[in-house]
Amino acid sequence: MKKRVVSIALILVLCSSALFLLAGCSSEEKVVRVEYAPGAVFTTNVKNSYSIFKTAVVLVLDKEGLEDMLDQNLTSIRDTIIFILRDLDEEAIQKSGRHDDLRNRIMDDLNELLGIENIVEVRFNDFVMGR
Repeated sequence: MKKRVVSIALILVLCSSALFLLAGCSSEEKVVRVEYAPGAVFTTNVKNSYSIFKTAVVLVLDKEGLEDMLDQNLTSIRDTIIFILRDLDEEAIQKSGRHDDLRNRIMDDLNELLGIENIVEVRFNDFVMGR
């Protein structure tokens, strides 16, 4: 009888522990996403063309509290983005598959410039080319 009570108690403890661990593993960690706009609009000429390109860029960060550092480096951030955009020709702007390459290049270059890895996405609010 004592063995049976001990066995039942042991099974209850093991089941409780398993449920506790499973509940802890299934709880989702809060994913932080902070949006930062390095200025309202970027306007630049298009390489080998008489066209003008205009876009608004939003940087998505995976960490809070970087806004002050980004504000302090705003001139360098804008300079980097402008020179990347000035290197685009009409085909690069019009071809939809190239937008992901542009996003990745901006993200990689800015992370390298700032010595961080917290810029995880680049979004475009506007993406317009005209003459």
